[in-house]
Amino acid sequence: MRYLRYLDGVRDDETFNIPVPPPPLPPHDVVFFRGPGPEGPGDREHEDILLRRVPRDTAARFRAGAGGRSLTHAQYLAALVELHRRLREAADGGDERIAKELEALGLSSVSV
Repeated sequence: MRYLRYLDGVRDDETFNIPVPPPPLPPHDVVFFRGPGPEGPGDREHEDILLRRVPRDTAARFRAGAGGRSLTHAQYLAALVELHRRLREAADGGDERIAKELEALGLSSVSV
């Protein structure tokens, strides 16, 4: 703006106003972008999961467990779910020690 004085017909004491553009997004906590999805239910092989309010120690142990095995978080979660399924089968098959451990963790049998 300091170079306006070199233009013909513009004085140093002239002022002008430029409107400020609106903010890009409304001030919200979370912004969710959704693109076009699959045509029907069951067409997707993978799904996105957002976990909130995970205890800090648990989150750190989860990241360390995945990273230490060179697995992505999704691969590590899939392995843990499969491990739980196998342990649940063993407990339902009569292994009392595993059944007690799962019960202590709140992972008793459920029907889905």
